[in-house]
Amino acid sequence: MYKRILLICLISFCMLIIPGCWDRIEIERNAFILGLGIDLSDDQLLITYQIALLDAFKGEGGEQSKSTQQISIVADSLSEATKDLLSFFGNMPNFSHCKLIVFGEKYAKKGISDSLDFLFRETDMRRVTSVCVADGEAKEILNIEPKTAPSSAIVIDQIITQNSLSNSDIFPFQDIGYIHHNFVRGSDIGLAKVSVDKGIVKVSGAGLFKDYKLIGWYTDHEVTGLRFILGELKEGYHSVHLPWDEGDRITMNAYNINASTIPKITDGNIVVKSRILIEGDITEIGNPVLVNTSERLIKYWQKAIEDDIRSTINSVYKKGRDIYGVDAFEFDQKIESYYPEFWKKNKDNWDELFKTVELDLEIDVKLRRLGIIEP
Repeated sequence: MYKRILLICLISFCMLIIPGCWDRIEIERNAFILGLGIDLSDDQLLITYQIALLDAFKGEGGEQSKSTQQISIVADSLSEATKDLLSFFGNMPNFSHCKLIVFGEKYAKKGISDSLDFLFRETDMRRVTSVCVADGEAKEILNIEPKTAPSSAIVIDQIITQNSLSNSDIFPFQDIGYIHHNFVRGSDIGLAKVSVDKGIVKVSGAGLFKDYKLIGWYTDHEVTGLRFILGELKEGYHSVHLPWDEGDRITMNAYNINASTIPKITDGNIVVKSRILIEGDITEIGNPVLVNTSERLIKYWQKAIEDDIRSTINSVYKKGRDIYGVDAFEFDQKIESYYPEFWKKNKDNWDELFKTVELDLEIDVKLRRLGIIEP
């Protein structure tokens, strides 16, 4: 009896582990999609797939110079286009290594909601896949062949996720998870803007979305102000133009930036208090004759940098609030966190309330090292 029970248990265990790879697809049978571009073609979608050529990535391409292949398909939906891809490419589409999703400008202005359902549900699509919006066509972005990386999708992903840490003009950290979180909340979003500049892809500025439709742009300089408000800038360079005898153009390398944003509601009036503390070094002075610095000059520089940052932030905020009506500053999430009962009662009227929100800025710049150039 004991042997029969042991045999049954052994057979049951084998039944569990033996069929574990029944649906396995060999690696050479996968079409690894690195980038996905979504454009508008009349009333249909134009989907561009950037597919990795495995031999080139493994260094086995011989004379082959290209490491990716772009295939564009016109279809009514992403699901249909991905199914039709099987008719153009011999392998099985695989999104597990997808680095980038690009929404074309024309499509983004019409609205991106109809493609989000596929992106959220696709089991292979990673939530950390970067997302951006093209100044032009997404297809044009993916067709660029960079000299320093295997694909344009990889380059843009690296710029958004890595270079943005040191360049405040780049709007970072937009991925599938970010969009899904805000989609569920019904919140406005901003996405990094990507364009083609003299045959090279460039990530600079941001596109603003309301109801998941592109309604306007922030410039690269305005993105810096937006990132200050969001409180996710930790370092970066900041330049200020001054009179010639006060240094002409000075550049600060800010290596320590701390920002806190706290909403205050008094008698129904909403004020968001933003406190920004910045420590940095002077790395460049435009007037080469000005080598002697004084306490007065240092204080003057600190105030000049504070005033310049304050002006940028106020301009960005008023543009987002008064012109576009887009809360890309995540104030709705701050209100919900600090005043949950107020938010429950007023969340359906947030668009109107947002127009009345005042921003109270406190900026403190400390220059720690000035650098000395001996005559």
